[in-house]
Amino acid sequence: MKTPKFWYNNSSLYKTCLLPLTYLWLLGCYLKKILKKPIKFKVPIICVGNLIAGGGGKTPLTIQLAKILIRRGYNTHIIKKQYKSSNNRNVLLVKKNSNPSSVGDEPLLLANTTKTWLTKNRTLGIHKAIENGAKIIILDDGYQDHSIIKDYNILTIKESQKFGNKQIIPAGPLREGIEKGIKKADHIFYYGNKKSFKYESFLKNIPITEVKIKKIKKNILHSIKNKNVLAFTGIAHPNNFFDTLTGYGFNLLKKLEYPDHYKYSKEDIIKIISMSDLFKLSIITTEKDYIKIPINLKKKIFSIPYELKFDEKEFFKNLKLKISLND
Repeated sequence: MKTPKFWYNNSSLYKTCLLPLTYLWLLGCYLKKILKKPIKFKVPIICVGNLIAGGGGKTPLTIQLAKILIRRGYNTHIIKKQYKSSNNRNVLLVKKNSNPSSVGDEPLLLANTTKTWLTKNRTLGIHKAIENGAKIIILDDGYQDHSIIKDYNILTIKESQKFGNKQIIPAGPLREGIEKGIKKADHIFYYGNKKSFKYESFLKNIPITEVKIKKIKKNILHSIKNKNVLAFTGIAHPNNFFDTLTGYGFNLLKKLEYPDHYKYSKEDIIKIISMSDLFKLSIITTEKDYIKIPINLKKKIFSIPYELKFDEKEFFKNLKLKISLND
């Protein structure tokens, strides 16, 4: 589904009307917590999560952290809980050439970095990863999963979204309360200027690392000769992508928004290409969307790489303060 606009509007009446359902959500979360006995695993579990539903920057950070750990010699696997995929297996090793309609977009992106397990139950996925030699496991999402004892909780926060209207689902985008969520973090990765973060009273020495988006290499930009653009995407916060393109000097004449994790049909892409031909526009999308496009239709579409920049040494130093790693 598309991210509800009222989640980011403090004066919306929808927020007030949906508050009773929020209490039902909280009751369900509480029951899940007390009915599950958390499991401690023999390898370090790093969890990359957020407080809002969708668009928190978890997957790009998971990819970057996995690359850092692999470069330092740690056999790192990723666990991704199944969402909007047709996979019927309890645990599946995602391959680089897996069908995106079967495994989903984000697991396929993750699998291009390291071994990634798509699972209906994170605990089962962790056991499978350990059986296959994992020495460190990263959970992409799972911050609110109480069935697993995490050794290092990473919370992602985006300056552009922050916490929306500060209400819990479905009245707002939050999965849990702000104070509670921040206090259980071991490390915060903040997309933006961390001086704008206004919740210092909750931190209690929790390190905050600033995250920036790496600039696109000039040769990629030059390959897109026509700067008049049709941009399309199916992500939680499409304006983040559109604003990035505008910042690179593209003239966005057509912007198409689809629901988050949208599964593009062949007909969808043909319509997009036909529209671009009619108005003589270049077509640009995200890597997450591009990976789902049929191979024979990709040649007319450009994807924009999304790579993060942050202090890797600071991350690793703080990680070693909490987790015993064999160098």
